[in-house]
Amino acid sequence: MSMTSRDTNGSSDRLCHSRSLPFAVAGFLLLLGSAAAFAQTLTVNPGRFGAMTCQQLWYTEQEVLAEGRVCLKTERARRAFRRAPRCISDDESILPAKVEDYLDQLRQSARDKGCKGF
Repeated sequence: MSMTSRDTNGSSDRLCHSRSLPFAVAGFLLLLGSAAAFAQTLTVNPGRFGAMTCQQLWYTEQEVLAEGRVCLKTERARRAFRRAPRCISDDESILPAKVEDYLDQLRQSARDKGCKGF
């Protein structure tokens, strides 16, 4: 079935939404790739947090924030993740609930270890 319409002069033209389809597909693929990259930052099982050093916990926390496009607060973090996607918010509430829970567990483990800055 052809997705064409006729204008008042009788000539055919593709429907407007069919012209935007390549853009929609490209946007979806971009979002899918971004979500896949973001999911990779959650590969450290929270059960391992207790065995990690304070430095490793800090790095994991900053990595999750950077991939979630939360603006990093310290120069050290910005230098460590200068190639991360551009940040869009200072507010962590832009993160999915699953990621917020993950960060809560990570930060609690860091506090239990006595890590500074958590």
